[in-house]
Amino acid sequence: MKRRLGLVGTVAFGPVLTFAGPAAAAAKTIYVPDDFNPALSDTRATGHYDVVGTGLRVWTDGAVGSLNKVAEYVDTNTPLSQAGDPSLELTNNSGTIAPGFQLVVDFDGDGSNDGILVGESVYAPNWWLNNAADADVKAGAPHTGGGSRSNWFGTLDEWRANFPTAVVKAFGFSLGSGVQGDWVINAINFAGDRYTFAEHVVLTSKDQCKSGGWATSTKPAFRNQGDCVSSFASKK
Repeated sequence: MKRRLGLVGTVAFGPVLTFAGPAAAAAKTIYVPDDFNPALSDTRATGHYDVVGTGLRVWTDGAVGSLNKVAEYVDTNTPLSQAGDPSLELTNNSGTIAPGFQLVVDFDGDGSNDGILVGESVYAPNWWLNNAADADVKAGAPHTGGGSRSNWFGTLDEWRANFPTAVVKAFGFSLGSGVQGDWVINAINFAGDRYTFAEHVVLTSKDQCKSGGWATSTKPAFRNQGDCVSSFASKK
């Protein structure tokens, strides 16, 4: 069993394809699954993901239940004040419940994860706090009461104001739990960067280094053809 941090699901809403803000400027790549934090992963038995082009298809294929969940996270160390307006660019293949954006946050700046802020279009502009969050985070929430998926919620600016030293330790997405759906995450926008998805290109022989093949390798990246060929020679 993978360790979990009270990771949370999503709520039904209409055919909205993004949550919040504009697309970010800088292009970056999330290599799947290498860049996902396995300690935070909450992809369950009937939840799946696969790279499709530069997007990530996420889907569930079981009967509605707790095993229907896909949730993955990418490590970061970004002050919440610099997180911008995070968003998911989505294409809906089937289902009415879309992935939600999730921020794993160290609210008091002590290096530990204290809770998760979840952004879903149906509750915009509010971001709600997961039930397993620390009590002091709940006590400092901008708003309390029902109506925003949890009893603790507020806009990102309100969370930033209440927790000025907060640091985002990981960002990601969750489809489910208990959700049947099939979506493509075309990109993740976070802190001024636009992330698309890829799998690492790993060469398996020195012959693949030729004719520019060395430049296609991403794991590892080579300086030139000679560097690529030498790497295979050193393995013998």
